[in-house]
Amino acid sequence: MQPIVKEDLLSYRFLSGIAASPFEEKAVFSVAVQDTKSNTYKTNLYCLDLATEKVEKLTSHGKSGAFLFNGPGVLLCQKKSKKPYQTDYEYFHLDSKKAEPAFTIPYPVNKLEKLYGSLYLVNADVDINRDETLSDAEQKAEEDYIKIQELPFWDNGVGYVSGHRDTLFLFDSATGSLQRLTDLHLSVGNVAVSPDKEDLYFTGYTYTQAKYDRNALYHYHLPQGKLTQVIPQGTLRIGQLQFVDKTLFVAASYCDKLGGTEKNDWYTLTPDGLKKVLDNDYTIGCNISTDCRYGRSAALGAYQGGLLYLSTYGKVCSPKLLNANGELPAPFSFDGAVNGIAVKGQNILFIAMKKGELQELYLFDGKAVRQITQMNTDALSDKYVGQPEYCGFTNSQGTWIDGWVIRPFGYQEGNQYPALLSMHGGPCVAWGELFVHEMQMLASMGYFVFFCNPRGSDGRGAKFADIKNKYGTVDFEDFMEFTDHVLECYPQIDSGRLGVLGGSYGGFMTNWIIGNTTRFAAAVSQRSFCNPISDFGNSCIGYTFDAKEFAATPWNGLDRMWDHAPLKYAPNVKTPTLFIHSLEDYNCPLSQGFEMFTALKYHGVTSEMVLFKGENHELSRSGKPLHRMRRLAEISRWFETYLK
Repeated sequence: MQPIVKEDLLSYRFLSGIAASPFEEKAVFSVAVQDTKSNTYKTNLYCLDLATEKVEKLTSHGKSGAFLFNGPGVLLCQKKSKKPYQTDYEYFHLDSKKAEPAFTIPYPVNKLEKLYGSLYLVNADVDINRDETLSDAEQKAEEDYIKIQELPFWDNGVGYVSGHRDTLFLFDSATGSLQRLTDLHLSVGNVAVSPDKEDLYFTGYTYTQAKYDRNALYHYHLPQGKLTQVIPQGTLRIGQLQFVDKTLFVAASYCDKLGGTEKNDWYTLTPDGLKKVLDNDYTIGCNISTDCRYGRSAALGAYQGGLLYLSTYGKVCSPKLLNANGELPAPFSFDGAVNGIAVKGQNILFIAMKKGELQELYLFDGKAVRQITQMNTDALSDKYVGQPEYCGFTNSQGTWIDGWVIRPFGYQEGNQYPALLSMHGGPCVAWGELFVHEMQMLASMGYFVFFCNPRGSDGRGAKFADIKNKYGTVDFEDFMEFTDHVLECYPQIDSGRLGVLGGSYGGFMTNWIIGNTTRFAAAVSQRSFCNPISDFGNSCIGYTFDAKEFAATPWNGLDRMWDHAPLKYAPNVKTPTLFIHSLEDYNCPLSQGFEMFTALKYHGVTSEMVLFKGENHELSRSGKPLHRMRRLAEISRWFETYLK
């Protein structure tokens, strides 16, 4: 067996976007690979013939974008446009594998859905500050100026968004006409179209000052061209929508028990309003963390008269099923993480990861699950994959905490090894037993890697995940007690050579830990935040996240926010610390990394900072290939310097 090295990440294939044809026994999905020559992701389409279960590659140019089934044997595919503020489409024929121009929509399209005939539903990003009367040259000149009038003023991975609205249109490809359905200041969220294509429902929020999460539900009746508001703004936090035959399922919460930590319950929409179907205490969709996914996939579908949805429970994400009368037996269980589904008759196609494996396509035929693809088998065939060994424990408060340990490559019982505590983001995210390239690389370098889901993590219900106004307290206790537990269970770990690392919330906790204990000999703090007082006005989520999670604002709880700020404890730090930050990270702004780095330098602590141009909060998961390699190299260098 060979050790896993950082470059192995470049050989992994990332599957996403599985969709079944409504016209024939076929399904199409995307496969992305990293290309260091262009420093981009090359994405191609693959087709599954459900009759033979054979998979065929459709494209080879590496430029495939979003797609939808437009008719028998025909895909409508998004292609790269020559102009930034428009979206071009082409028809792609499955049999001949030939493409021909289709049409252009004069906005950046988020999602396109076929209705009937030549009519499409368009969800597009509209900049209401944009002056359409200007020429292309004048528009180019205007890019030097940014008008900010509202919150959020920027968004991670997008840029400045003040004045931008996700807007619904009806587009007729035969005439080129574009009919706007939503008001100027309304931003659309989730959309569901009825099977007969006559009714569409969507969530939205109207604002001119600041956007919050208590949104509205709207109904548009296509035959009459009539738009009505079903649920007013400000009452509910409304999430996913899904039709099952004529029944609309709505995921929503009043957030009246635990605030924003609460999970969305499931309702059906009736003539009398919403009717609760399921009290739900778990995240809808996949929230098990890994750095080996790329691209979007559907988490909902209609299956045999019921609502099929993904649910994160404990260390796994698997499908659940319910109808208007309540929960039904799950169609199948999966010990791993399902992150994309598509339904075709009795078949459920899904993209998933098993323990110790990378993504593959699977099929449930109504009776059993079987693996369809072998796209990533060779990538790990001769590699050491350290299997996470369960190491849960009961903390001092009597709460069970799930945790795992990966042994180092070449492990020998009598030797002593350095070890790394790895912490997930969120905080409402969860580690499971999925393959995480970063962890496997570090284990192959000779480190024990240990990780847990402390209080605040996902998969254990909303009460477990609720750490509002407790950041750095109960979670810190769990991390330290878990470290003690691991050292007791694995005496081969050298307690004098411990390191700690994490990103986002994990970066926050790295900053907190080094200011509240000296037990770690080295630390790597990534895309972190350290000061909720300044973060409140700089982060794209600061004015909502910080106000909720720290139960305060700078005007009504300054002392409370400062008490929970890792920056407050910076004078105590002795641990050599590396900070990794992206210049375009708007979730955890660059200023947060600078504040903590400056504090450590000011107090004479050994520290460095590595900044990544052109990257955002997603550097470790979807950053440019060469940047992902450099990030792993910097982490390796730091720990090799201070722990070996």
